[in-house]
Amino acid sequence: MSSDETSKKFDPSFLVWATVAVALLILIVNPVYYLIQESFLISEEEGGGWTLQNFVTAFTTEEHLIPIYWTLIVSILVGTLSLLVGAILAWCVSRTDIPCPGMIRNSVLISFVTPPFLGAIAWIFLAGPRMGWLNIIYRGIFGLGPDSYLFDIFTISGLVFSMTLFNFPLVFIVVLAGLNNISSDVEDAANIAGGGTFSTMLNITLPLALPALCAGFILALLEAMILFGIPNVLAIPAGIEVMTTQLRSFMVSEDDMLGIASAYSLPMLATAFFLVYIRRYILGRRGYATIGGKGGQRRPQVLGFWRIPVFMLCLLPIICSVVLPSFMLISTSFLNTIGYGLQISNLTFDNYRFIFSNDAFIISLKNTIILAIFAATLCTLIAAVSAYITQRQLVKGHKYISFLATAPIGIPGIVLAIGLFSAYTKEPFLLYGTLWIMMLAYVTKYMPLAFQTSNAGLMNIHFELEESCRILGASRFRVFKDITIPLFKVSLIASWILVFMPCLRELSASIMLWTTDTKVISVVIMDFYEEALLGQISAIAVVLLSLTLIAVFSGFRFVGRDFMQAREKN
Repeated sequence: MSSDETSKKFDPSFLVWATVAVALLILIVNPVYYLIQESFLISEEEGGGWTLQNFVTAFTTEEHLIPIYWTLIVSILVGTLSLLVGAILAWCVSRTDIPCPGMIRNSVLISFVTPPFLGAIAWIFLAGPRMGWLNIIYRGIFGLGPDSYLFDIFTISGLVFSMTLFNFPLVFIVVLAGLNNISSDVEDAANIAGGGTFSTMLNITLPLALPALCAGFILALLEAMILFGIPNVLAIPAGIEVMTTQLRSFMVSEDDMLGIASAYSLPMLATAFFLVYIRRYILGRRGYATIGGKGGQRRPQVLGFWRIPVFMLCLLPIICSVVLPSFMLISTSFLNTIGYGLQISNLTFDNYRFIFSNDAFIISLKNTIILAIFAATLCTLIAAVSAYITQRQLVKGHKYISFLATAPIGIPGIVLAIGLFSAYTKEPFLLYGTLWIMMLAYVTKYMPLAFQTSNAGLMNIHFELEESCRILGASRFRVFKDITIPLFKVSLIASWILVFMPCLRELSASIMLWTTDTKVISVVIMDFYEEALLGQISAIAVVLLSLTLIAVFSGFRFVGRDFMQAREKN
């Protein structure tokens, strides 16, 4: 074969696809491999070598088993309540004639702006037994002493309540999408046959939406299981440990407990992957289908007298998850003493002066913005190329590329951090103590979000347009760069913003990987919380929420009002 023929057959763009495949392998497989390996290794202090002792210590010690019990209890309770609240809210928005359904839908999506751990801190301001505003008002009304209280957020019920507030939006998005794909024809037939609104919902709509309901429950269950911020803020003061807080205890111990932490995290990793698989199986095998004309038209169920009461009921979770936490964080940031409330003499700018003169905050703000920008950019580039390879089936094994790009959905952030710690605290890749290891964590964790957004955008671009350019002699890479990217640039912008936002407040991986020079805002907030600097925390929260809102409004401006729907984890 001549050299000319060889050059014609060899497409240089293959090097790009190969590089992306290798990058995905390094991002996902490497930390998981080292995590598993570390779980079977004994520490160097004890002589090194392979052992099963890490598993014996992790799962036969009573103090290590109790967090597993609480994790199961809390996850099931939060998953069930999140399903109840999210599904009812989605049904009201999608299938009824309540006022302002768009406002309710957008308000639920905006709840993603508030980091869960900040929401939990805001509820301490509201429902703390001594200084919580609700309890202060309660004591004032009934003339009770300082030891009396109506609410105590530092209990198992307070923990479940707070976690539900920030988990039900996940269920809402999934169930709303499922309901919007169901035609109203069958509901109309039930109404004509004499069925009432709620009877139709229970007997017709509910069975049709069952796959989405199951998927939403699994998603809420998974999120409750892997959440670190809220349990760290509320459960530990209540004397309750869950698996995520126990893992951190292993990692911050003065003893070398990396092997035990790795062994302890493997069941969480396996459970997470299993739940993701079950959720995809359910959504992929919908047991019910409807046939409707004109794209499946939806006509709202008429609530009549119940229209306004149901609307008020829908506002309740929004008030608890968005309005009250935001109000408390903003107002508290201007208070000198939290317990004295909104009095003129109690207002101050000292909290903002403190944080902007605090070196730890300034360094963390710079680190956070740098990490968010670079992680969002790298994540978007890798996800876009990966989605292109998958959609166009460019290489053998393209399905494995798709699997790798979405696999981090099943890797809890705190488990990923332990894997990265295991992989990059040794030569030749000694990255611990640098921003690089944290960027790897962010890119890996949020890769599925960028991949799904890019994948959805590419589905709307017909391959024939690209093939026409290929016929004219353009390389595959040039077609991708000059034709495909301009056509789905909106999806690229959406991917970038949707990764940038959670990077600003990422906690579960950051809390395990930070050093003095690599602190980010979320870690500084945890440090301030341990020092009881609540007013300063509120000021930082306002800065963080402002940065996130800028990203949200940028998304609305450049992408459109529906760009946040991509947060739904398929």
